[in-house]
Amino acid sequence: MAQSALGSRANDPSRSSPSLTSTNAVAGIKRKRPAERKFYAVKDGKKPGIYDTWDQCLSQVRGHKGAVFKAFPSLHEAQAFMDGKLVKSTDPNGEQKFYAVQNGLVPGVYTAWHEAQAQIRGVRKPKHKKFNTRAEAEAFVAAGQKTNGFGDAQNASPGEEIRRLIVRNSAPGLHMNGTYSPIDKDGTPYEIGRGPLPAGAEDGFDPNIKLSADGTIVNRTEEEKERTKIVPKDRDPPGMLRIYTDGSSLKNGQVGARAGVGVYFGPQDPKNVSEALKGSKQTNQRAELTAILRALEIAPRHREVTIYTDSKYSIDCVTNWYKNWQRRNWTTADRKPVVNKDVIMEIREKIEERESLKRNTYFVWVKGHANDPGNIAADQLAVAGAMSGRGIQDDIEPLTDVEPSEHGEHEDDGNSAIRADMRRAVEFDSDDEFKGA
Repeated sequence: MAQSALGSRANDPSRSSPSLTSTNAVAGIKRKRPAERKFYAVKDGKKPGIYDTWDQCLSQVRGHKGAVFKAFPSLHEAQAFMDGKLVKSTDPNGEQKFYAVQNGLVPGVYTAWHEAQAQIRGVRKPKHKKFNTRAEAEAFVAAGQKTNGFGDAQNASPGEEIRRLIVRNSAPGLHMNGTYSPIDKDGTPYEIGRGPLPAGAEDGFDPNIKLSADGTIVNRTEEEKERTKIVPKDRDPPGMLRIYTDGSSLKNGQVGARAGVGVYFGPQDPKNVSEALKGSKQTNQRAELTAILRALEIAPRHREVTIYTDSKYSIDCVTNWYKNWQRRNWTTADRKPVVNKDVIMEIREKIEERESLKRNTYFVWVKGHANDPGNIAADQLAVAGAMSGRGIQDDIEPLTDVEPSEHGEHEDDGNSAIRADMRRAVEFDSDDEFKGA
């Protein structure tokens, strides 16, 4: 014997033929007889031998071109088949039956009922029949293959025929009833999960299969397929969360300034934020940064985030300038401590935390006080937050709301002379690019 994979097994009533029943004369109740033990001889397969279960046999012949195998009621007959000898059958029923599966997982002719049953279980509207001869069974299977698994093509409506052509050309082995049994160019069925993807598959995933609890790949039932929902695609990356942030400081740069934070997720969204800026430093730029921090604190970590802000200063702080500051131990080019270092560091921690979860944080600059509804809403929330604050201000920020241009220079709004005087009087609350001011 090439190999033996025999072992004891419990009888499985679900695998027995429906014709194997007996009547209890006393109780008058029909009951199924235990399934007869079968021996599965694989003469030509991945690993030739005699196997104790159909599943073991199937794993050796599925995907193997030209596989030769057969089920026997006795070990003696199975061994004779392996040795190429002809032995008279000891089938207790006295005759061989052939089970033809025309529409199932793997259409074909099977010599045992439970083999055929495994191919139709979970298939919607399976088509199968029992015959006394192999020739009749093969003819039944071939009749289904003539229409390529699409039923009676002659009686199909024009619209149905077009649909059949689309499905037929999309992938070999795809049936109109939703089953998918891919075959190679020689007509040999592929192993589950190893064939070409069906039409409509997304992200390289076959929706007709799943991973079972024991780690094997199995076909989904029709009920499981119907539970799968198709989610429409959005113009943004999947799961993208769009948030508008803004900061406001009433009397910015003066003693008694009051700053507020605004975070806008959407109309009437309970996550919206309108609050006073905490701490003694009540500057506009700190409020802008704090608004971004609050947005990242509230947004779920598993969602990708796009933050819309009218503060170029804030965007540059957390996406560009921080790199040089870190290398210089959080000092500017002229060796001064970085203003708002604590908030910037917290924002970077939140961004890097998301990156570790394969989630990105994007920033988009929008023109302030223009026509962007999200920016307007965030500004209103920030102003309301500032008005609710006490306004403790120890540090004075220059009287300017002008953000750095792309080259790090201020845009001249006609008040450059006034700002120049103020820069000489106070320490500028900004970045490296202002070191020469």
